[in-house]
Amino acid sequence: MTKTQGNFKLKVAEGEFTDSQIVVMLDKNGTGKTTFIQMLAGLLKLDSVEGSDVEIPEFNVSYKPQKTSPKFQSTVRMLLHQKIRDSYMHPQFMSDVMKPLLIEQLMDQEVVNLSGREFQRVALTLCLGKPADIYLIDEPSAYLDSEQRIVASKVIKRFILWRKRFIRAKKVKKELTLVFCYIIF
Repeated sequence: MTKTQGNFKLKVAEGEFTDSQIVVMLDKNGTGKTTFIQMLAGLLKLDSVEGSDVEIPEFNVSYKPQKTSPKFQSTVRMLLHQKIRDSYMHPQFMSDVMKPLLIEQLMDQEVVNLSGREFQRVALTLCLGKPADIYLIDEPSAYLDSEQRIVASKVIKRFILWRKRFIRAKKVKKELTLVFCYIIF
């Protein structure tokens, strides 16, 4: 499948992944990691799909974009209640995702007043809280300090290995030993 945007052209060869598998994409800026994730998420229309026997399956996708901004006009509690009510009240989700990401201490804060690192943790919680066949998380550690990056990596690994499929775009290799099953260069 291919996608062209201006002078940039991304060509992706056929491949596959399985349940509870984590795939990490590593490369320098501008190589198409985010474009590929957006194609998988159904946010970008493909230019073409080569090969008449290639079938792109449809997935129920949960996507956390690379750049997120807090726009919700209420508290974190209300946001979670509105977007992922069943998940955020589930004891397993609370212990595996919310507790290590320290979401409880943000619950009564206004979403629009969150710092970048606070909102990144909330955005990751929202993404993991949505029922999906595949989780596409672009730059999960943006805005997080080194300790929070390790925690986020462990949360993702535990959640995904317990739950579903995951593809992660990452520009640095720092916490890979905690997360990956396969790395695509």
